[in-house]
Amino acid sequence: MVWTKLNPRIKALNESLKELEADRDAKSQLAWQQMEPLNSLHFWGVARTLFQKTLPQFQLDSHFTVERLTDLRETYGLSDDNNDNRSVLFTQSGAIKGNPFVIARILRHWIGSKLYRGSLTITWTEQQKNSQGQWVTVQKSQVLVATVTKPFPEYATNALIIYGHEAAPNLSFSRKPSKLSGLEEGSINDWRFNRKVKSVERQARKATKSGSSNLTVMANKEFEALFNAIDRDDEVEFRLLFTPMAQQEMVNLLNDKSHGPGDVFWFTKMGMVNVVESQHLNSVTFDDTPPLFKAQELAVARKFFNQFHNEYFRALYFGFAPLLTVPLYQEPRTLPGHQETYDDGDIAFWEHEVMANYIGESRFAHPESVTTNILKTSSRTVGNDASIVEVTANSYLGASRLDVVPVWGGDGNWHNVPVPWVEYLPVQRTSRILMGKVGKNSESSENEPAQDSWSLASQAHGVEAATAYLRDSLAAVYLNS
Repeated sequence: MVWTKLNPRIKALNESLKELEADRDAKSQLAWQQMEPLNSLHFWGVARTLFQKTLPQFQLDSHFTVERLTDLRETYGLSDDNNDNRSVLFTQSGAIKGNPFVIARILRHWIGSKLYRGSLTITWTEQQKNSQGQWVTVQKSQVLVATVTKPFPEYATNALIIYGHEAAPNLSFSRKPSKLSGLEEGSINDWRFNRKVKSVERQARKATKSGSSNLTVMANKEFEALFNAIDRDDEVEFRLLFTPMAQQEMVNLLNDKSHGPGDVFWFTKMGMVNVVESQHLNSVTFDDTPPLFKAQELAVARKFFNQFHNEYFRALYFGFAPLLTVPLYQEPRTLPGHQETYDDGDIAFWEHEVMANYIGESRFAHPESVTTNILKTSSRTVGNDASIVEVTANSYLGASRLDVVPVWGGDGNWHNVPVPWVEYLPVQRTSRILMGKVGKNSESSENEPAQDSWSLASQAHGVEAATAYLRDSLAAVYLNS
């Protein structure tokens, strides 16, 4: 049966399968060939260009420059201490009518704690009376549990927008998401809302009486309850910023869960620096790398292209929405030092960290690392608009440890319960990358035509430009450790 029936049938099916696979591969290759003219048109920065065309008041930079960072620091007072416990994963700088901003996704690290648990099973015998009143030996057991708390490295990602504006330069305040935002009408929710308003009023009376603040409750009680910036330190400038129209727009934004993400943002103002941290920006893909849009089928390509850029626009728009509700924040810049474009400027160290993370932390990690790596950078210029960037990966190795904890057992004795835990010891590794700008030509002379500066920098260091990691207008090549 096997030799005469099944084997010939299996052979025929295998031959038919090979023919079908060959036909599939040929059609797939033909589809790629037909789509190649469209696939080759995709380039970095399309999302940025479309966003600017939709909202012309926005100017988005091709990369974050030293000049833009210096403007935020020296003109607006941004405090940037290059903290060793954070690394920049993404950045997009720009301006609104000359007022600078930077969008950043940052990986933060801190030492938290972890609870470790250990157990020990003990047994013993006891003398007990049975149902007949006789003494019998009974075997008993108990699981003893002990815990220890030890240091543990914690990591989290948060996305924020830093916006510099000269409006209300003496005002500082902060607010966080309110649980009252977007609630439906009802007796319980109304009671919670009124309770919050009365709480704000009590704090205002207390602050005024003690002289610690001149806090005065706004006529728009819903704004006070939802925005809840009761730590504001300049009532005059706060009211100048949040006019009745701005208050109502902010209330509408906080309650909107149908079009926008709702009340998911923290808003902090420190003089002329405004920081909006929003949860919805954490999961958005901002890098519009060209291979992302390549497809075999036109309908699939069109659908993904539209979906990606719709999500990109929505994320950025609602990220800026808390700022756009304030009319003064849309006023043109009057402070000196403004440039029309910063695209030709030097690369800020934020971009160095972004490129290192774009390459991947695994390329820089210490061999014994068992945790996430915080990548920090330092650089030196080597000519041709390129820099040698040293990337230091900070992480931890895990060393097994054992604690013994005495626990009182049911047998009337102390027992040493072993609790295994992990001690995290810092490790560090430093590597180097060559990083520069793509597409910028070096100066030409009569005898020597202009050349791409990145190609020149690559040649000078003996690396192939084609092996570079490309991110928008920037490129980098891993050199060595």
